[in-house]
Amino acid sequence: MGNIALGKIATANNSILPYIPSRAVDGALAPSNRWVSDSIPAWLEVNPGALYMINRWVVKHLSIITSPNNGWNNSNYANVDYKLQGSNDNSYWYDIDIVTNNSATSTDRTFTPVAYRYYRVYVMKGLRGNTGTTSIVEFELYQAYSNQLSALTVSAGTLAPAFNPTVFAYTDTVGPDVASINITPTAKDPQAIIKINNVVSPSGQPKSVNLNYGANNIVVNVTAGDGSQNNYTIAVTRQGDADLKTLVAQDNLAANVPLNPAFDKGITVYTAKIDYDASAIAYIPTTDDPPATIKLDGTSTPNGSISGATVVGTGITSSLEVTSTSGNKKTYTVGVSKNTSAYLTNFQVKKGSNFQTFLPAFTRNNFGTYTLNVGTSTSVTIWITKEDTNATAVVTSNGTPLTLSGSSYPLSMPTAGAYAIVVTVTSTTGSIKIYTLNITRN
Repeated sequence: MGNIALGKIATANNSILPYIPSRAVDGALAPSNRWVSDSIPAWLEVNPGALYMINRWVVKHLSIITSPNNGWNNSNYANVDYKLQGSNDNSYWYDIDIVTNNSATSTDRTFTPVAYRYYRVYVMKGLRGNTGTTSIVEFELYQAYSNQLSALTVSAGTLAPAFNPTVFAYTDTVGPDVASINITPTAKDPQAIIKINNVVSPSGQPKSVNLNYGANNIVVNVTAGDGSQNNYTIAVTRQGDADLKTLVAQDNLAANVPLNPAFDKGITVYTAKIDYDASAIAYIPTTDDPPATIKLDGTSTPNGSISGATVVGTGITSSLEVTSTSGNKKTYTVGVSKNTSAYLTNFQVKKGSNFQTFLPAFTRNNFGTYTLNVGTSTSVTIWITKEDTNATAVVTSNGTPLTLSGSSYPLSMPTAGAYAIVVTVTSTTGSIKIYTLNITRN
């Protein structure tokens, strides 16, 4: 712990040349190496260059110099009343330690550590032999080191136990919505280095730390200038929420089933329609809180994996209950029904009195493009049969709707070329099937 005043900038309110302030912080004990003032009160200030914590000061008086025949080695050349002061703005000064009725050649005093930006010795009564004059050979300040915090705060929750510099383990509990927390540590020693989870953090400044659901261990390391260290630990528990992060529905044909409305974790009630050909529905639920548990209709289901299938008849309601690690519960429901049929059971073209054969042969489940060449015929009729007679159908030729006449759709082909026939079937529940036929006229 060296003398932090040594060689630093020194000033005074009064000096007698050549005994300027810098001579009192040069480390030399010689008659010429001292500060002298003939105005009382007088002060000698040292600027260490930064905020330092100190716990010891030394003042060496003219009487400490024992050169032969100088006549100074007596109490008349010791300052009588003086004090140590500190300031952070070089304007307002605070008393730290006071010496009165001194007769010693030097004083070496310790005190409870303090931290200031500037320090000075303030002389109220000068040399015992001439109290209107002061002379200081050396003014010394000694740094104090600390690896402790003076304060530790959190932006959410409450530290338990309440902070104490000598207590190094704490707990804190925050709600499920707290995704990060600010940790603000303040070091006793301004020169100490603070790290939060191994990242340097300025003393007295908040540092944001992201929180996972469940346990989060935050380590605040304090390293003093002498290398000594302390670790303060905060075990922060982020309570788990009972929200789903995602919810995907899938039928037994491995097709995704849209939810209505689109999934949002804040919405708990949905409807879904499975395809006419499907018979069951399953779910892939994922929670915000990974350890949370899920029950589908009372049966445990895996988090992030597909559930067991639920058979859909005339309509069911699936219930997904989420329980967080902190015991919170939330239930999502999906009302499930089946789409009605949008299939065609028959799709034909009649030329004259004869039905034509498609390539490939028509089947209800084939939604690819069929082809048909009708030679030089200038007209044909389109015949369709809907599996559900309540479904609606729109038939177009090259984008132009054809008009139903009786049981068929007449198609006029006045010129040779290609005619794209598109049949769009919409079921009573809104599902859609599209069949395409390319007719070529020579």
